[in-house]
Amino acid sequence: MRDFVRGLLAPLPRKNCWTIAEHAGDTSPDGMQDLLTRVRWDDAAVRADVREFVGEHFGDPEAVLVIDETGT
Repeated sequence: MRDFVRGLLAPLPRKNCWTIAEHAGDTSPDGMQDLLTRVRWDDAAVRADVREFVGEHFGDPEAVLVIDETGT
């Protein structure tokens, strides 16, 4: 997962399983494709893990989180 996210954040000209796998040093996209198509995710558990991580590492009692989905 870490390598996949790093690939998404990398300045690659195209982002697909092949290019992300190559960026991660893999010889084929099989692992990236498995991650996206075959692995079952518990989205609530992932969301809770991310929330806990962010709270521990970036949290500030005075902070306010603003989510803007307008794309502007």
